[in-house]
Amino acid sequence: MPRRTTRIGPDGSVVKDGDEGDGSGSGGGGRRRWALPRKVDTFGFHLELKHFAIVLLLISMTMGTMGLGLFASFLAIYTYHQRQSSSSGGGGGSSRWKDGKALGANIKGVGDLPKAPKGG
Repeated sequence: MPRRTTRIGPDGSVVKDGDEGDGSGSGGGGRRRWALPRKVDTFGFHLELKHFAIVLLLISMTMGTMGLGLFASFLAIYTYHQRQSSSSGGGGGSSRWKDGKALGANIKGVGDLPKAPKGG
């Protein structure tokens, strides 16, 4: 049995070594297709599933089932709009996301931020 190690790939994704059989072939492909996403885009905030579950719990506790229904409806409309705007490429920079990653400026630290004006 091969030893499995987990490491961070050059693009920031998690890579599991020793998983040659996973994700390829007919057996694993059908199972992965229906897996839950790792992050949920909640009105621009990319939340992990456990944090999204906490948000849903708080909404249901504070606003009840009507509020939870409204939140789910607006989230569905937002998600539909985001997918439509990202699939129609070329139209004035409307596609800001690709494969769950933001395109454009890449700020990695405080030194990459614009400098404050010097006069006061």
